[in-house]
Amino acid sequence: MRKLFQKLKYGARVFLSRKGGEPETIEVRGRSTAILHGGDGPPLVYLHSTLGEGVRWLPFMQQWTKDFTVYVPTHPGFGQSGGFDEIADIEDMAFHYLELFDTLGLEEVHLGGVSLGGWIAAEFAVRWPERVKSLWLSAAPGLWVEEEPLPDLFRYVEDREKLRELLFHDPAGAMATLILADNSDEERMLFAYQSLTVLARLVWERPYDPKLARRLHRIQCPTLLLWGANDRLVPPAYADAYHRHLPHAELKYIPECGHLLMLEKEDAFVHAVRQFCKQVR
Repeated sequence: MRKLFQKLKYGARVFLSRKGGEPETIEVRGRSTAILHGGDGPPLVYLHSTLGEGVRWLPFMQQWTKDFTVYVPTHPGFGQSGGFDEIADIEDMAFHYLELFDTLGLEEVHLGGVSLGGWIAAEFAVRWPERVKSLWLSAAPGLWVEEEPLPDLFRYVEDREKLRELLFHDPAGAMATLILADNSDEERMLFAYQSLTVLARLVWERPYDPKLARRLHRIQCPTLLLWGANDRLVPPAYADAYHRHLPHAELKYIPECGHLLMLEKEDAFVHAVRQFCKQVR
């Protein structure tokens, strides 16, 4: 009963928060890009994970609008965003966001993301560090740790129980069973197929960027590495690897938290990002 109440409560918050994010479709050099935005203040750009949470305005996004103008674009190939035929690798994703920021007139932003979004943010920041006021990376791949190779996510596409174990500290918790329900409707299955298609193109041959490590020194802005202490998909060893190449960065772990920090430990996640970005306004 308690788990059901938690699911209903979150569902209600999602419904109420939908009023806060204004949807818009922007043409970026011929690519149709869906974007949500809301709030007032310095620009904060959130890049979503492979889960595709950027297609809807969620409670954690709404919380940031008290201090920032929050932009949540949908990656090419996800949801209603086009242009996937022009994306061959992670560098193409980074260039897409350069062109999106130019189109929006965003000269300097607080930039961050979770998982795939964090990796894209890192790739953007090493190429155009002058466009990033502060950078935060959560549960981001992109590097390679030989001692802890990343699990093959594609092996478990049909195994909801295993996916919950990889993505959540508490795989039996309300949020895990809400996000990865045993029975998926047609819309969710189609979206999952879209997401995996994008991910496969980016990581099928190699799930990291061999050039990223030696480029990270270019990032000189304030940086936060925010990880779930119990992340099984991109383990804390990857946070340590980023920290070795970004010694000026602040490294913070959220206890009893897995890969999807913004869902499993929303309050701690929102607070950490908010306080970090506010310090460098």
